[in-house]
Amino acid sequence: MADTVAEHLQVKKGEKIAIVGATPEQRALLLPLPEGSALASVADADAVFAFATSLEQLHRDLDELLPQLEKTRVVWFGYLKGGKGELNRDIIANAALEHGWRAIGNRPLGGDWSGIRMRPLRADEDAAQLRLGK
Repeated sequence: MADTVAEHLQVKKGEKIAIVGATPEQRALLLPLPEGSALASVADADAVFAFATSLEQLHRDLDELLPQLEKTRVVWFGYLKGGKGELNRDIIANAALEHGWRAIGNRPLGGDWSGIRMRPLRADEDAAQLRLGK
């Protein structure tokens, strides 16, 4: 059974975690880390969490981060839920597709925040077929 928010987000005990672009409030959503886990650089992380509050920031983060994360086990992007920001699940999912990635999960992080888990598209997946709100 998961003991921490990070474990609910499929981070395993002892894994290295990178938290990117987070305010102290956002970072606190992911703490405490699972037992034996530690913060790490994006390049060394098993799990990466990024936070975006605007579409411009999201695309910038996707451009900069995703090429580095092809082999990262768990990738999440946090966003303000409930219409409190300009991003939502569908916007983030479609933006991920534009970058060759696919949204595969959505979970509450706590407070006003939710997170979307992503993974690279497989060779047999067509981004056009997966777009939400076609």
